[in-house]
This record gives sequence, structure tokens and C-alpha cells, in this order.
Amino acid sequence: MSTDLRLYCMSGGSLTYDQSIFTFMHGFGIPRDVPTPVYLIDHPKGKVLYETGLNPKLGTDPIGHWSKEEVEERKPRVDPEKTIDKELAALGVSPKDIDYVVLSCLMYDHSGGMQLFPDSTFIVQHQEMQDAWWPDRRFMRSYKDVEFVATRHYNFLELHGDDYDIFGDGSVEVLFCPSHTRGEQAMVVRLPNTGTVMMPAGCIPQRINLEEDIMTGTPRAGPEATYASMERLRRIIRREDAMVLYHHDPEEWKTVKLAPEYYD
Repeated sequence: MSTDLRLYCMSGGSLTYDQSIFTFMHGFGIPRDVPTPVYLIDHPKGKVLYETGLNPKLGTDPIGHWSKEEVEERKPRVDPEKTIDKELAALGVSPKDIDYVVLSCLMYDHSGGMQLFPDSTFIVQHQEMQDAWWPDRRFMRSYKDVEFVATRHYNFLELHGDDYDIFGDGSVEVLFCPSHTRGEQAMVVRLPNTGTVMMPAGCIPQRINLEEDIMTGTPRAGPEATYASMERLRRIIRREDAMVLYHHDPEEWKTVKLAPEYYD
């Protein structure tokens, strides 16, 4: 494990969802304003961005980018002064400095900033690319090709249901965990001082999912695969006493160190 490794947490905007989107059969009719985080992992051998958040255009012209109905339903909020490229710039990092971009999935709250990183290598599951680029009618509303259609010529490292140790030293790993989407990916980072940090994304979007064994409200991979993925991540969390950074938990997000602070 590298001793010179940092993890930065940044806001990629926020959205409003019904709570039941995250907790299957629980919380119907309760609107929740949830974060869409972006993580920067600074490793001696390269820089990795996990997620890209909402599209910066939603901060200046939301109805011009999405439809009026979508904006009214999801209420996207992006601070024009804190778009992901500006957050990176505040750390002295430009989009060209990002070697890898890992996406948990290609849904709009994760893929909105993809076009800012044309020089990076994107690590995505092949299944996820199929479902996003050529969706069957069950998934069509889940993906917005306006976010990623212009990225088809980018450099993609396609994984086929496997994990990926990005730097070969076990410190930054992509974990295949089909659940919320069929190509869902979590990330685990092993820091020298903080220890193991798990970022389970849509597989375990909120603390309640982990503590009460509640699967996501949208288990597109199917209940059996979703629970198997949850259990796999739970074993790592327990075995390594990992800190968990929940993607869509507004209360937990209040406790997270935000850039320029970092975990090391």
C-alpha cells in the first residue's frame, strides 16, 4: 500500500427523490434532497475520479439541458461556482490530470460530468454500457443519453463482471456489485492513516440499507444478485473495519470531510 495516498470528497450537486427509491418498500411519499458526490483519489501513480456528478449545465440552464418535467420532478441543484472542474481547479488539478474516471453506473447523477474528461480512461462495466447506450424499454427512463452520447469515442476500459485493481497494489480497487444497475461498481480505497474506505454507491446508498439489510428500491440486477452484492461489500466493511461513504445519504453527507480537506 502506498503511504502517499489521499481521498478528496466533493459535491457533484443534489437531487430530490422519493425515499423509496433508496429503500425498497420503505418511505413512499417522503421526498429527500440527496447529494450526488464525486471522489478524487490521488495516488503516486495517477489520479482517479470516482463519479462525475450532475452536468454543470444544470447549474445555469436546467430546463435547456433537461425537460421542464424532469427538472420539476428531480429538482437538480448545481452551484455554478462549484462544478466539478472548478472544485478540481481549487485543488490544483485540471481535467487533463485525471488518469482514470470510474463510474458506479451511467445514470445521469453519476455521468453528468463525463464530457469534461475527454483525455481520461473510463472504467465501466460492459453490461452498464450496453444498458445505457442500447437500453431495453425497462431501463430507458433511467439513462439520459444527453449526458454521455458525445463520449462514445472516449477511451473505455470495459470490465466484464470482474473487479479491477487500478494500480496493482491493492490500494484502489473497483468492485463489481450488480444491484441498483446490472453494471454497478463500488470502490474501496485503503489509506495509510484512515484505513479502508468503502464507497458502495447505489448498492448500499444509505446507512439504513447496511444496518437494516434493506436493498435499493430499484434492484435492476434482481433481488438475489442485489443481496449477494450487498453481502459481499458488507464482509469487506466488517473484515477491514472500513469507513463507509454513502452516496445518497443526506445526514451522513453532513459528517464527511469536504475538499480541500481530505482523508489520508
